[in-house]
Amino acid sequence: MASGESVEVLNLKRLEDSTGGDTELIVELAELYIADTEARLPELLEAAEAQELERVGRVAHGLKGASASLGCDEAAAAFRRIEEMGRQGIGDDMDTAVEQAQAAWRRACERLREVAA
Repeated sequence: MASGESVEVLNLKRLEDSTGGDTELIVELAELYIADTEARLPELLEAAEAQELERVGRVAHGLKGASASLGCDEAAAAFRRIEEMGRQGIGDDMDTAVEQAQAAWRRACERLREVAA
């Protein structure tokens, strides 16, 4: 992500387009995303703490894909950064990148809960 580039927390248009605007499907997908990613985040944290960079990249890849599929663009971009760091063997600033990704993920979950309410 380039400096100064703005990324949406939730690209609602993409989510609505991908679900045909089906409210029940949006609610179901939001709940699945939140539960699934919440279950996978501890593995990312553990791998980052242990500096297991290949594993970091693998876990971040899955989180990136899940986020992107629902239009959680900010979280997807944050997980993409971690994925690239892991795959390139860059451990410096990993803690900061993970903290930023967690914050973006929390914002995405908050927006999905609002939309699904």
